[in-house]
Amino acid sequence: MRFGICYDIRKIKDAEKAGYDYFDGKLNAIAAYSDEEFAEVLKLVEGSSIKVERCALLYPKTMAVVGPDYNEDEMVAYLEKAFSRMKALGCDLVVFGSGKSRMIPSGMRWQDAFAQLVQVTRKTSEVASRYGVRIAIEHLNRKETNLINTLTEGAALQAVVARENVGLLVDSFHMWQECEDISKIPLCAPLMHAHIALKGTRGYPVEATEEVKEFFAALKAAGYDGTLSVEGKTEDFFGDSAKALAVMRALC
Repeated sequence: MRFGICYDIRKIKDAEKAGYDYFDGKLNAIAAYSDEEFAEVLKLVEGSSIKVERCALLYPKTMAVVGPDYNEDEMVAYLEKAFSRMKALGCDLVVFGSGKSRMIPSGMRWQDAFAQLVQVTRKTSEVASRYGVRIAIEHLNRKETNLINTLTEGAALQAVVARENVGLLVDSFHMWQECEDISKIPLCAPLMHAHIALKGTRGYPVEATEEVKEFFAALKAAGYDGTLSVEGKTEDFFGDSAKALAVMRALC
């Protein structure tokens, strides 16, 4: 298994010093940079020994992809810019979480929202395929969105979308927040990517708690040996990132 960390892309050197295998950027922020700002970021990445292999946060919070405010032309124009920058960075996978974007508006039927999300994910997949990008569907707890809240719902969306470049991400924090049985992980395999953060606090996994051990055991049971990114909160990046990396390497 290889380990990365999700952080501001301008801090890639910090992740490099901490010993991570790769960096996990925030695509909505990367897409928002001016051309001049992105050129500086690209130069920074090219001078780093680790690369931006993964991105989170596919869509900006202000862009609705479910409900009456959805605008396909606007979405596709955004994706063309975002994916072209991913390609320039050498990144080939982005996580489709974006809870605000996929929020079901008041009065809309869940079934209709799900059907629209299927079509949006297929369109996203179509644009992504032109750039060699894969899409990993992320389940998010109900405090962050009201559509696709569990790993099994994410697996259902993946199955209905049925595109080769669309897969599934497992996130330990969201599973714990939703009290979803960790044993579901092997049942939803294969996985395309994974995230980890501590139960409740969303802190970095700085200790091998029973929950963390259980999560790694489930990944092993699923035959997963891919990328795992720390996606959480910290007030001590250097200290916590180093501790988390040591814990993860010992458990993999």
